[in-house]
Amino acid sequence: MSFFIIRFVIVWTFWVFFADKKRWREIAPACVFAGYMAGIADGIVEHYKLWAFIPVSIIPDLLDNIGIYPVVTYFFIQWLPKQCTLGRMFSYWFVWTTLTIGIELLHLKTGHMEHYMWWSIYHSYTADWILLWMIYQFHKIFRLEKLNY
Repeated sequence: MSFFIIRFVIVWTFWVFFADKKRWREIAPACVFAGYMAGIADGIVEHYKLWAFIPVSIIPDLLDNIGIYPVVTYFFIQWLPKQCTLGRMFSYWFVWTTLTIGIELLHLKTGHMEHYMWWSIYHSYTADWILLWMIYQFHKIFRLEKLNY
C-alpha cells in the first residue's frame, strides 16, 4: 500500500511545482474526462479481469483516479505543441505513451500490478494511444479557455 501512497505524493508534488496553475479552468474538464474513463476501465476489469493492482484493494484504484490520471492528463494538455502538425503530434504521442507504459512497467516489475488472460503490455500501449487521442479530442472540443469569465 505504501508504494501507491508514495507514488500519489510524488505525482501531486510534481504537479505543485510544474503545473501552469493559471490554466486549470481550461485543463480541468479533460482531467475529469480522464477520471471517468478510468472509472469505466475499472468497471470493465472488475468484470473481465485483464489486469489488477497488487494488493487488490480499492486504495490503488482510488489513488490512481485522484492522483496519477488527472496529473498526467493535466501535463499532457499543458504541454501540447503550439503547432499541432502530424509529425509533432506523432512525436508528442510517442513520448507520452512511452511515459505511461514506463509507469505501467514500473508497477509490473515491482510486483504491484499483474496482467491476466490475454492482456499484455502491447495492449496497454495501444490503449494509451487511443486514450490520449480521446483526451486530446475532448480538450479540443470542451476546453473552457474559449469561454469569457
